[in-house]
Amino acid sequence: MELKTKSKRPGMNCSIDVYYEKTKGFPTHLNDRSTYKLVLVRTGSFVIDEGGEYRVVTAPAGIFINERADLKLVSENDVVAGTIYFKPTFIREEFTFEAINSRKYDKFYSTLKEGENPVKAIEGDVRFEECFPESIYQEYLYFTEFYRRGRDVIYYALTAQEFDAMNRLTASVRYDLEEQPDNFWILRVRYFLISILFATTADFYLNFRQYELYSDRLVADVASYFWEHLRDEITLESVLRRFSVNKNTLNDAFNKEFSMSAMSYLEKLRVDLAKRILQFEDEPVSEISRICGYSETNYFAKVFKKHTGQTPSEYRKQMKGLC
Repeated sequence: MELKTKSKRPGMNCSIDVYYEKTKGFPTHLNDRSTYKLVLVRTGSFVIDEGGEYRVVTAPAGIFINERADLKLVSENDVVAGTIYFKPTFIREEFTFEAINSRKYDKFYSTLKEGENPVKAIEGDVRFEECFPESIYQEYLYFTEFYRRGRDVIYYALTAQEFDAMNRLTASVRYDLEEQPDNFWILRVRYFLISILFATTADFYLNFRQYELYSDRLVADVASYFWEHLRDEITLESVLRRFSVNKNTLNDAFNKEFSMSAMSYLEKLRVDLAKRILQFEDEPVSEISRICGYSETNYFAKVFKKHTGQTPSEYRKQMKGLC
């Protein structure tokens, strides 16, 4: 199957290398070797086998996948996803996979020293100015997430605001590909696609990525359940019943993986999510408490301070002061 879209407009006998697919379950063509993939996971969760270790992906999430990826699905639960397949030459004809992988247009990141922070490098550094005399070098940065991190797949856990923004852009791509309301539909598809790519390229801050790899399948399955139900009340007893396991077996597995118990790991996930929301969004602390699975705001604040040494309000003030 060719992942491209043909024009339905009278007098436009052409096709473009962009294709949209909405699926219930794991997207169909994620291992396609001829396209990049942008995936918006709307609901559910799935587990990927990465060389004998397990990665949990839970909605809402965004995934960047290059042409070399080979995803091995282990399990999935109620997944609904929207996927944009595209060739980078749709953005600019010079951007073949060969050119991107050779990094011949990468004048910025190739000048960074190993471990150097891009934000610090930009501030007052002449190298940054020298990298962008021509638009081709700027546009090349759109593909940062597909080549720079040494991985074929990058996973993002999205906040509500990030999901809404991504959802609006992918919905716009889908509408113009499917409806083609006028002769400018190709231009709009390109614009919306560039907007998605730019949103992540421009964010030099550490995104709340789903980094964890789990060596134990039980830990991966329980972590998937935690990710999917961070808002809900979860007790140790409910976890033991759901996974038909005893307390010692469960905690031994988590201690071996993370040097902490299963419920301590859940607490860490919730605090990490709270930190992300406090840094980039404006919800009141009481609402953040609820989002992170705590019905009592005072208890949430106590847990947060135990992990960070600050109250949620103090942490937010500090983060805003850094921006």
